[in-house]
Amino acid sequence: MWIYKEVTREAFEKRKKYVEQIICEQGAEIVMIHLPYEQRTISICDGNQEIIFHKNKIFKFKNNYFRVNEVLFREKPFIVLECGSFQDLMCNTMEDAEPFPYDLSDDEIVKEVRYALEIE
Repeated sequence: MWIYKEVTREAFEKRKKYVEQIICEQGAEIVMIHLPYEQRTISICDGNQEIIFHKNKIFKFKNNYFRVNEVLFREKPFIVLECGSFQDLMCNTMEDAEPFPYDLSDDEIVKEVRYALEIE
């Protein structure tokens, strides 16, 4: 159940798509990989559970793989980049970079993505 009044699920998804665009602009490539598991996000906040089944794009940058995901905190939803090796991706054990609020400015989001990609 979506618990936020200040942002719709659709607007939040649009912001996540913007993050994917930034990842590509930084030089990452989208890779087509069949995963041996179903992609889903389960977030629990104040007893409310949000389960999203999705097919996140997978990006390769240098020798690492990335996906855009989410963390639903009480105050507002955050965006997080998952990152790891090919083995991490295949075993669904990727690490989360530092989450950031969906409502950062465009420039701040670019900085967050560059930091997660270890460009800055």
